[in-house]
Amino acid sequence: MVQAVGQRPAISERLHMHRLYWQRKEQPYPLAAFRVAKDFFFSRHFQAARHLLVPGKRIEAETLRVEEFLGDYERMFQDTEKIGQDGFWTAEPFTGIPWMEAILGCEIQAAEESFISKPWLKDLAQAEQLRLDRGNPWLQKYLEFTDALVAFSKGRFPVGMPIMRGPSDMVGALMGQAEMVYALEDEPARMKALFLKVTEIFLQVQELQRSRIPPFFGGWALGFYHVWCPGPAIWYQDDLSALLSPELFRSFLVPTSRKICEGYAYTAVHLHPASFFLLDEILANEKLTAVEVNKDVGGPSVEEMLPELGKILARKNLILWGDLTIQDLEVIRKKLPLRGLFFHVIAPSVEEAGELLRFIRNWRT
Repeated sequence: MVQAVGQRPAISERLHMHRLYWQRKEQPYPLAAFRVAKDFFFSRHFQAARHLLVPGKRIEAETLRVEEFLGDYERMFQDTEKIGQDGFWTAEPFTGIPWMEAILGCEIQAAEESFISKPWLKDLAQAEQLRLDRGNPWLQKYLEFTDALVAFSKGRFPVGMPIMRGPSDMVGALMGQAEMVYALEDEPARMKALFLKVTEIFLQVQELQRSRIPPFFGGWALGFYHVWCPGPAIWYQDDLSALLSPELFRSFLVPTSRKICEGYAYTAVHLHPASFFLLDEILANEKLTAVEVNKDVGGPSVEEMLPELGKILARKNLILWGDLTIQDLEVIRKKLPLRGLFFHVIAPSVEEAGELLRFIRNWRT
């Protein structure tokens, strides 16, 4: 039995807290999940990936040996068990790989701290060849990770999706970011078709993964953010939406956002402060249930983001992600309502995570 830094609530209590969160009811204190990491370069946190992080090295699906990663997953799971958190640690296919870009045919290369993709779509006519091939080696590797993690869990933790990108990010990866923006003006009809096509492929991949994941205490988890949901869940991101005007966002990305959300009861979008100017458009999606906001390195402080965080909480659930400090939490405690509030905290050690958890559990004092 792992000795927890904080008191570990019973499973039934943790599930009840998550239901309160999704129902947007008053909580005794905010829900929190933790990731023990000294920085945000998560590829480096897997010992099994370190020998792959050679700048310029081409990475193929067969380069990844799933069994070599299992020790890393066990270590990460045990770290959160020691914290005694309320969130449910979730295992995802190795989150360092840009999976959707690889599945869509981009070459994957290693950098010093992460893995990157190279664009290949030189002409929109080439987009006709985009489709999901069930024999795609990258898809097969993604599903191999999923199957292995389900077996490895033995019911101890849920399995979910890693960072998978969204329509704008996939298209930007396929053709280049500047080329994408120019094409929105030059060939809008073909670009709309391309956004919808990559969205459909993304959803097909997620459905294939979901069909392999058994329910965890009757629900599923939002991978990477480790939020348990009472029903099927999905999240997505559109980081390159920061390059679009609100008018272009409405025309090209509102339809894809709605398409992603319409088949799931619990949905979340990942958001950087750079895209706050689109917040009203994002919140207008009635099928969207949660917004995840990053506390970015070098970005606005939590206090500076309070107006946007408050606007989100007035209409949707909020997941706040990053290296949150006690000072950050104190600002939130004083200024934001205690409903629909979830923290995913990056902490450098189990002990520091425990200190933050104790502060959160004493929210009302």
